[in-house]
Amino acid sequence: MTRQAIALSFLALACASSAASAGSRLSHHGGLILNCEPPHFFDQTPAKDAKVAAIQDFSVTASDNTDRDTIKVWANNEPVEVQITQERSGQFLIRGRLPTPVNTGKVWFRVNAESNDGCDENSAWNVHAGN
Repeated sequence: MTRQAIALSFLALACASSAASAGSRLSHHGGLILNCEPPHFFDQTPAKDAKVAAIQDFSVTASDNTDRDTIKVWANNEPVEVQITQERSGQFLIRGRLPTPVNTGKVWFRVNAESNDGCDENSAWNVHAGN
């Protein structure tokens, strides 16, 4: 085999290897993800873009394919501790409480989680407090 043939073989192998790795990724469980369904977030309380007098308590529901251990929530880019309850439907009710009530301004909520098969999903919504 000539040097040119060896170089071309090496180049072809490198391209195939990088294409294979670009097409898939690893889940948090360590397996390859080829096809997956991301979790869904809904029933935000207060609702998206709601106008309320004050806000301290909030909730959101995650679909039944959500990996409970990966759920994380932030309010105005600060982590918030939440209570997570699995409902009979398999969905997860996520409840949180801000350290202090917000009476004026906007609160930006963000929730992130992975599905049981490894897809990552974010959801965000704003709530406006005050008159």
